Amino acid sequence: MLFDPRPKVNKKDLYDFEKEFEFLKKNIGEPLLVVSGLRRTGKTSLILSTLNDSDIPYVFFDMRSMPNSRRDLYHLLSEGLTDFLTRISNKEKFYKSLTKMLKLIRGISVDGFEVSLSWGKDRASLVEILRALDESCAEYGIKAVIVFDELQRVTGKLSVELANAIAYSYDHLRNLSFIVSGSEMGVLYRFFDEPNAPLYGRAYLEVKTRRLDKEKSIDFLKRGFEESKIRVNDEELEAAVDKLDGIIGWLTYYGYSRTMQNRDFESIWREAVTMARQELENFLKNRVSAERYRAVLKFLANGEREWKELKKKMEDLEGRVLSERVLYDILITLRKYSIIDDQNNFLDPLAEEAAKNL
Repeated sequence: MLFDPRPKVNKKDLYDFEKEFEFLKKNIGEPLLVVSGLRRTGKTSLILSTLNDSDIPYVFFDMRSMPNSRRDLYHLLSEGLTDFLTRISNKEKFYKSLTKMLKLIRGISVDGFEVSLSWGKDRASLVEILRALDESCAEYGIKAVIVFDELQRVTGKLSVELANAIAYSYDHLRNLSFIVSGSEMGVLYRFFDEPNAPLYGRAYLEVKTRRLDKEKSIDFLKRGFEESKIRVNDEELEAAVDKLDGIIGWLTYYGYSRTMQNRDFESIWREAVTMARQELENFLKNRVSAERYRAVLKFLANGEREWKELKKKMEDLEGRVLSERVLYDILITLRKYSIIDDQNNFLDPLAEEAAKNL
């Protein structure tokens, strides 16, 4: 169903991403693929639908929960490996080979399909885990794909460790390939583009998700409502499309709420803005100068986009002269996290509306 709020897992449910789908499917097995795009533009759906259509074994690690400790990271790795063993259980030889390999590694226990990783002193390294998977793939005569969804959410020493493991695999493990995705593009690219980054210099192929244009947005909603046997007038569809600006995740959220909860657009809009505001609050709580970021976001949302005017507004607010570096760093960070573009426009209309009342 088009309005299913969960990530799509089948090609038939993937709307208007034929070109991106074919590119990704054609290049599965390349050492490194990057899927980038704004939040809620279908990255996870594109990845899962393509992998399921290709019938290639894949391990999926969901990094959206922002692991900030080794315990968090190893818990996510345990979940991903457990899910993988469950899905390959019908490939008996491969399953037995991988289970045997994993059991030989200190700090890993396997009970049926469940994989448990220790995060203490006896922990397995990420390279050991990937090497075991590579050896099992070689023994079984296949390749496997490792997916790190929203890779940029891993920060600090853990991000370096993870990037080092991917770089090692890229160079030495021929039976593994990687797909990484990210919605905070400026943060994601630091894994590849900064000279001191572990993955710097490794070639990768990239596919970008996108907004739907107005015509496609209306068609998507009409098809979804037809599937749900719900009649929505054209005036409401136009209003929804104008406000949600082609972001398929928000269009899906609207369609699902409208059909399953019988809510009107205005109440759905208000709740979606509340969700967007919480995401901005989560971003702000990790900023050293959170109140300055909050102020800049509010000024931008209320139409102050020019550098000189923004600086003047900030100085009036604080009652002192600010160095140009202060505002520059804030704007650069907002761009790195894909909140605004190079012209200081918000990339998500709901984030813009939410920022007005931060």
